Amino acid sequence: MKSLRFYESLPHPSYSPDLAPSDFYLFPKLKEHIKEKHFEDDDAVQEDVRRWFRGKPHEFFADGMRKLIWRWRACVDKEGNYVEK
Repeated sequence: MKSLRFYESLPHPSYSPDLAPSDFYLFPKLKEHIKEKHFEDDDAVQEDVRRWFRGKPHEFFADGMRKLIWRWRACVDKEGNYVEK
């Protein structure tokens, strides 16, 4: 791996749906939270989402990062092929 000043260049598959942010940890949980809710306007949606984020403990986000790191490593090891969830 190359080192660029303070950053380390990490291997990354050219494309892997397993690493798509919209389908990993945070967004499915948020979608579950707002499912079947009805909002008066965009401001109400934004406020509800802000409250949801604020209500999550730090461990919730740390757990998501750990799972993302695990999935990234598994994806790189499998050269971008499907990683079982």
